[in-house]
Amino acid sequence: MSVSVRAVLIGLALLFAGAAGAEEYKLNITKGGAAKMRIEVRDFRYIETLEAPLDGGEECEEVLARDLTFSDFFNVRRETNYLPGIEDSTRAPRDVFALVHGEVRREWGKVVLKGEVVEAASGKTIFRKSYPIGSPPDRWAVHSYADDIVYYLTGEPGVAQSRIVFIGTQDGKKDLWSVDYDGARLGQVTRLANIAISPAFAPSGDAIAFTSFMNGRPDLVSVRLADGKITPISNRPGINSAPCYSPRGDRIAASLSFEGNAEIYLLDPSGAQATRLTFLPSIETAPTFSPKGDRIAFTSDRTGEPQVYIMDADGANARRLSFNGKWCDSADWSPKGDWIVYVALIDDVFDLCMIRPDGSALQRITGGAGSWENPRWAPDGRHIVAAKREGGVRKLYVMAADGGGKRALTAFRGDQYNPAWSPPLRGTDAR
Repeated sequence: MSVSVRAVLIGLALLFAGAAGAEEYKLNITKGGAAKMRIEVRDFRYIETLEAPLDGGEECEEVLARDLTFSDFFNVRRETNYLPGIEDSTRAPRDVFALVHGEVRREWGKVVLKGEVVEAASGKTIFRKSYPIGSPPDRWAVHSYADDIVYYLTGEPGVAQSRIVFIGTQDGKKDLWSVDYDGARLGQVTRLANIAISPAFAPSGDAIAFTSFMNGRPDLVSVRLADGKITPISNRPGINSAPCYSPRGDRIAASLSFEGNAEIYLLDPSGAQATRLTFLPSIETAPTFSPKGDRIAFTSDRTGEPQVYIMDADGANARRLSFNGKWCDSADWSPKGDWIVYVALIDDVFDLCMIRPDGSALQRITGGAGSWENPRWAPDGRHIVAAKREGGVRKLYVMAADGGGKRALTAFRGDQYNPAWSPPLRGTDAR
């Protein structure tokens, strides 16, 4: 959904009318500390198998180092020359906390990546784990290793095993596309060649709910990523839009208009049961659940202009949250529960803002040229993806939660908007 809630809803109405590792060394590290830990990624060893680049020509070690740098926990150094083995800890770099090793070898006819992280000063093993891979090594095995390193060294989740879906327009056709968090492995999810908006991942990561016009009207549907099967959720009269799964996946909040104007409803996953939460003559849309599933942030124009509100998950105790722009919309609740990000019209430009759920600590995290749309949190609660409109075309960017470190997500040619960040995807289904 674009930043203009009312414009989108009116437009819709017009269109409608026409493997676990063993921890061997206990760390005592303060989570979320500001100082970055210094680590060193060593060249991998290749035993009984050829060293081969990943798709795109990248080396395993370079992908791993980039994953770890992007996590924002580490100051990563690459070492490509010979250094003493871990048994000679006295000669290890003194400014490095941990050394990251890897071996790609054949075991029982299969190729595996054997990862090991050791404390540089003592040589003690922090953890070691094997990752089954193809030949040449695939990116997902490296991403899995990166996420384990983040977890064992910080206790926090990594995002290397995650993907981002978005609406992409090529040749005038709008469809769902997906890409790895780092911009690799771009692929088309749907081939409906019709209007699609507002994708949202199921908590399991195996399906995406979105609004589709494939039947000539705005219906809520879901697509299963394994085989592309599309299942209807709600095809009630009027508008069915802006789906958001509850953290447990047992409910879907959405904006429906079958009883008049657009209101927030709770649906069961099949869409058969619909419980109305809001009862005002205004437009209510863009719901987002809190991590505990007990509250919902949403957009309402009940005061005459769209603003972000919060209510209990049963519709009670609604209160206004945003007061810093003429038009505030497209909220997303951090998976940690500590922040809500949204867009606000400030000085005739839509910028990204963050605020605490209690309304305190407002921050404007973007500024300058271009308007931003649809910010969405990464599963680590430390990164955001959003669309930026410049020159009539939207492009996706990933950034740290404070707005720093912006990078273009993909080289996709065409309009890119409505991103959604997956939960961590484990196992071979995400490959």
